[in-house]
Amino acid sequence: MVMKRYNEMEGALTILLDAAIGFFFAVILLITILQVILRYGFNEAVLGGNETMEGLFIYTTALGAAVAVRKRQHINIHFMVRLLPSRLQKIADVLVHTLIAFINTVMIYYSINWISKVGGNESPVMRIPEWTTQISIPIGCGLVVLYCLFNIIMTICGGRMVIEEG
Repeated sequence: MVMKRYNEMEGALTILLDAAIGFFFAVILLITILQVILRYGFNEAVLGGNETMEGLFIYTTALGAAVAVRKRQHINIHFMVRLLPSRLQKIADVLVHTLIAFINTVMIYYSINWISKVGGNESPVMRIPEWTTQISIPIGCGLVVLYCLFNIIMTICGGRMVIEEG
């Protein structure tokens, strides 16, 4: 019962993140097409179009890192891990996700400190505070940590396959 609820929560979060990433890429594509048509067809540009695309690309990267960890598509040497016995594969999986979570926790700490110092600067064209884009780092890293915890729980409880083909 608890694992079913857990899987539903994890699945819903992944669907939400996938939808956000897809939406962001669609907006990037539309702005790019619009920019090209306006630039070469009318010698005009969308005010803040490039800044918007950069910000959305940064968010898609941050969210995409979390989804990659969820799908176990992070940096890993599958060839070596598959040579291990099943029990050692689980230990390696837990260790890898613990290290990824630790590194991302450190990144959250330092990024929040960094944002507090430079986040008040404004973007050159749209004049919005840069923290609105910079906050994607702790958000993405926080989601990576959450998915690491999900994967550790699943590995320990024997839910999902430890090493997925990639």
